[in-house]
Amino acid sequence: MTIRDILTALVLLLITVIANSFIWLNGAATNPYAVLILVPMAAAMLLLPFRLAWLVIVVGVLGQLLQLQAPLPTHHQMDTHYRAMVYGQVFAALLLGITLHLLRIRIVRQQQAIRALHQRQHRDEQLVTIGTAAAQFSHEVATPIQTIQFMLEDVRQRYPNDEDLQRAEQQIRRIHNLLLDWRQVAEDVRTNRILELQVNELVQQVKDALLIVRPDIRVMWRDDEQPGCVVRADRTLIPAILSLLHNAADAAPVDSKIEVRTEVSEQSWRMTIRNQGEPLDAFRKQGLGRELLPSSRGVGAGALLSYATFERFGGIVTWRAEQGYTVTEIRMPIEVIHG
Repeated sequence: MTIRDILTALVLLLITVIANSFIWLNGAATNPYAVLILVPMAAAMLLLPFRLAWLVIVVGVLGQLLQLQAPLPTHHQMDTHYRAMVYGQVFAALLLGITLHLLRIRIVRQQQAIRALHQRQHRDEQLVTIGTAAAQFSHEVATPIQTIQFMLEDVRQRYPNDEDLQRAEQQIRRIHNLLLDWRQVAEDVRTNRILELQVNELVQQVKDALLIVRPDIRVMWRDDEQPGCVVRADRTLIPAILSLLHNAADAAPVDSKIEVRTEVSEQSWRMTIRNQGEPLDAFRKQGLGRELLPSSRGVGAGALLSYATFERFGGIVTWRAEQGYTVTEIRMPIEVIHG
């Protein structure tokens, strides 16, 4: 509710009171221009918030009902007719208010749906751009990696026991394996291959991958064993979870722990990630995962990709602030397999 709304409401209330006073002094219910009182009521319902709009309508209806108390300059035989005219105008005012109220709600919902559609289309365009860049990058980086592998093999023959050379070879193999995994993920997405991932195995795979990729992260795991629970997704699910864990680790202070809790409730699997750090402001909390948000640590591409991944499999990820912590919550639908 803004100052402009309040001023508009005061103007419409003033017009309504003046119009009712004029009609009271000029024939009351017998005045044929009494129907014009509906005009400020309709304007209020179209221009003002619902509370102020209904205030104008209530004042207008009360003014119309007060016309019944005005002296009528006609015969008593016409009293019933004029009373019916007043009741008819009151009914018309209430019907007008209810109709416009419902119409505005429908229009607002349609506008929200259109905005959400535009936002999702914009996000999909960003995802296509990121995916195209990632495919081009993986294609271009494959050749230098192979060249470095050949060079390391030559150096290995001359320095077979060099520890630094061994560590370099391990990192190159790791990059090579990541490229192979990315190609497998791309193939699964292309063929729309959906896997049934056991919840317990999924959590263990996330733990193992996080230990390999980010051994520096201190994570406190709290898991509920849920045998027989299955999540239907493809290979992009684990990288999406890892991306959120990376974001939580990067946002947390050095040497702080990240708390991760997994549980199954109400036919859904939930992972809650809690990390210390600067809490999210309202703007970032609303846009995180739905659009690219520049920051000192990046542009939010990881959160955007993770959000789209969970959404694609019927899940959702949300962020909130909680007592000095930033809480990231993942929810995924599950299926229970018996036997």
